[in-house]
Formats: sequence, C-alpha cells, structure tokens
Amino acid sequence: MKRVFLKSAILTVAVFLIGLYVGIMLDSFRLEEVKTRLTEIDNLWNDVRLLQQFLEETENVTPYCNSLLDENLKIGDRIYSEGVRVEEYERTNRFADFLLEKRRYALLDVQFWINSIKLKEMCNANYSTVIYFYSQYNKTPEQRFQDGVLWDLKQKCGPTIIYITFPADLEISTLEIIKDTYNIKKIPSILINESIVLESPVTMREIQNYVKC
Repeated sequence: MKRVFLKSAILTVAVFLIGLYVGIMLDSFRLEEVKTRLTEIDNLWNDVRLLQQFLEETENVTPYCNSLLDENLKIGDRIYSEGVRVEEYERTNRFADFLLEKRRYALLDVQFWINSIKLKEMCNANYSTVIYFYSQYNKTPEQRFQDGVLWDLKQKCGPTIIYITFPADLEISTLEIIKDTYNIKKIPSILINESIVLESPVTMREIQNYVKC
C-alpha cells in the first residue's frame, strides 16, 4: 500500500513540475513575442516621426496632410491592437513580468498622442482625442465598467476618435507630468481633446457630448 501511495505521490509531483515548466516556457514565449511586436512598432513609429519632422520644416505641409493623417491612423490602429494583445498576454501570464514592456508601450503611446495633436493642428483635422488614465494595480469594478464603455466607444466611433490608454500608476515620469499638466486627480479619469477631464464612472452618452462620432 505504501508503494502505491509513493508511486502516486511521485507521479503527482512529476506532473506538477512538467506543468510548471510548460507554463514558464509559454509565458517566456509570450513575453518574447510582445518584445518583438513592440520593436516592430517602434521601427514603424520612428519612420513616421522622422517623416513628420521633415515635413514640419517645409513651408507648406497642406499637400501632405491626407497622407500624414492616413498613416497616423494606421499607426494608431496598430498600436491599439498591440496594446490589446499585451493586455491579453498579461491576463494569461503567471510567471513573466510584463511591467517593463507596459512602460515601454505607454511611452510609445505618448509619442503617438503628441503626433496626433500636432497633426490635428497642422492639418485642421476633425477627430477627437480620448485619453484614458487607468490603474495598473487597482482594477476596481468601476474601472472595469469604464474599460468596457471606452472599448464600446472606440468600436462605435472608429477613426473619428484617437483613443489612447495610460497606466497612471507605473511611476513613469512623463505620465506624472501629463497628469499634473491636465490636473488629473482621480484614477480612472478621461481627458478629451486636451481640455476636458471627466472623472469615472462616465457613460458613453456623457462622453459623446464632447466627441465627434
């Protein structure tokens, strides 16, 4: 009887260790995939940023506006899609640390936001910017509600809004400055068109009072 229990215990431990190893390998694979994707986005963004800087030095950027705005939206869609993937990897992750990649992704989003503001001014574009400051660590029911509302808003409005999410409590100096500049006191909060701050919870109908959709 003892031998049976011993064999069972050994088998249980072995299965557990194999499962643990497989889990670690899968998480490591996901993390490497995220790094690869972010590197690809960085390269694409750098190309567009350099192009924008070149065009800003020309006397008249109007002939290039359609192309610039179109490319900026494409980049925004790609960045947003990759952000969704990072969130999905994080939800299924048990071992790997994604915080470094999330900080890197947030700074990439800051660059995209600045670019969108400049293009809106340069080309007299009519899209709205919706910036969502959320908590990485304190994921309350209120935040989950706001996440869902803004997801639905983005799906409904498409390219008429530039939707960007910022993890407000990852100790990123640039985001701290942005929060101070726009007087973001509560998390989660929503900044619309660099002028209107709405403190969560906010319904889609309330947000649509301030955006073009």
